[in-house]
Amino acid sequence: MLEHRTPFDSIRKEEDPGSAAISRELIVTPVRDKGLLLLQSASLPALQAALEQEIGLPLPPAQQASLHAPYALLWLTPAQWLLELPAGECDSIGAALSGRLASALAAITDFSDALVALEVGGAGLADVLMSGCSLDLRADAFPPGRVARTALADVPAILWNPGGPGRIRCLIGERGFETHLFAWLKGTATQ
Repeated sequence: MLEHRTPFDSIRKEEDPGSAAISRELIVTPVRDKGLLLLQSASLPALQAALEQEIGLPLPPAQQASLHAPYALLWLTPAQWLLELPAGECDSIGAALSGRLASALAAITDFSDALVALEVGGAGLADVLMSGCSLDLRADAFPPGRVARTALADVPAILWNPGGPGRIRCLIGERGFETHLFAWLKGTATQ
């Protein structure tokens, strides 16, 4: 994976050098130790069998995630899923899944450097994020395991509630939007 600088490099929370406290209520942490594989398949049975054999993970229902530590499979569309896994396993798992799906119409693409993953947490999380998108992100409407695609502050994003109180994982495309999103979060959280 490519090493790059982010807006978080200059603002750090002392107890966690990987986090940026952008207000008293909101903390943003870049997710750096995970890889991402985009799985596309026209054959759900073949993909399901490959996933179960390689990593023991079932296909999730629509707008949900399946978890089997250290893996998470996020539903994106009826024929697309995003697999979050340890960064060091992207090549081996990608090759193993490709091998198992060789006779099916399927594609496995490494998206680790294509998306920026940020974990946003804190007491004001739902209100801040809801001011920049059309989703209801309160805990009762966006429970653990929920996945949605949206525009967040005019940036295409995948939002996922990985579980635990008051945190949402934001996956955004194009690294240039990371600076915009960080500035938007900081401005919105301090209002």
